Amino acid sequence: MDIESAHRIQAFIERRDHWFAPFSAPPSDWPAPEQLSFGRYLAPLVVRARWSPAAGWSSRQIVPRGDVQVSVASGTVQYGLSVFEGLKAYRAADGSAHLFRPHEHAVRLRTSAARLGLPEVDEDLFIEACRDAVRVHEAFLPPHGRGALYLRPTIAASEEALGYRAAIEHQFSVTVMPCCDPPLKTVMLWAEPELTRASAGGLGAAKTGGNYAAGLLGQMRARERGFDDVAWLDAATHSRLAEAGTMNLFVEVDRTWITPPLDGTILAGVTRDTLITLLREDGLRVEEADLALEELARFERAGRVGGSFGCGTAARLVRISAIRGPRAGVQFRDGGHVLRFSRLLKQAQEGSSDSHDQWRLRV
Repeated sequence: MDIESAHRIQAFIERRDHWFAPFSAPPSDWPAPEQLSFGRYLAPLVVRARWSPAAGWSSRQIVPRGDVQVSVASGTVQYGLSVFEGLKAYRAADGSAHLFRPHEHAVRLRTSAARLGLPEVDEDLFIEACRDAVRVHEAFLPPHGRGALYLRPTIAASEEALGYRAAIEHQFSVTVMPCCDPPLKTVMLWAEPELTRASAGGLGAAKTGGNYAAGLLGQMRARERGFDDVAWLDAATHSRLAEAGTMNLFVEVDRTWITPPLDGTILAGVTRDTLITLLREDGLRVEEADLALEELARFERAGRVGGSFGCGTAARLVRISAIRGPRAGVQFRDGGHVLRFSRLLKQAQEGSSDSHDQWRLRV
């Protein structure tokens, strides 16, 4: 968020008398939904709970975002002791608000926390904190079909102490970011031949900041070469595709959509799982299998390769036009499939049809 926007929102919340009351409207100069680019505008309030060994998790609080701070001497800053989730709330056609697949995100947060030795947040606390965050900011939720509230539940070591050990004080928070409906973009990826995002036995399956820090230089190197993002390869051989930047990857071969298996080195994406279900229901074959880049290049020369896309909560779907590396490359031919898949996913997320009602939890 730029300085002007931050000052505007701070001035707005300072005029309020009751932190727990939902906003009746966003600021008068709040951007239109289509201008809410991802990552730019943060909502004013945060839902928070604190943890100690004696008391466990405290009751939920709703506080100004600036009140949620972590010390530079905390385990979060010094040793990367934090995990997070990213999920969205949508407005249905009838005007109501709902969370999309929050139960699956709650499970994944617990799995990530266990891997880093952090206290686990039970599903009830996770769900109710997300509901609180949407309720107080529902006025910021764009109309049906025009955007969402992106929620960032986070567990962070908050104890102020140095020393390499598990922390004894933590906080759980849910930050909210209104965002536009993501447009379908087309990207070209660079297959990083040297750097590794994650390896077997590491943190690849945990949604933790260290994985994103490990991937940033690869993204920068890709863009220096004129590509939009990085395609990560396996750590052992640097030959098999793993993830597309910060997204899960799908490739069409012989009219079958293939996505790399969950081998512990890539994130078990909720959007990935959703698309596997939707594509199969649409009559398509979907398999979890290894994708070697040089083998894909041979398949392309034989006319066996179709389209490709990356998927995730933030971007929904991104069409991939090509993946290139120093040893091999492949060009994809979409044929309109990715746009159709994006529309199927959008309908499921927003509740435009009655299918998979169990994925949507009303706020």
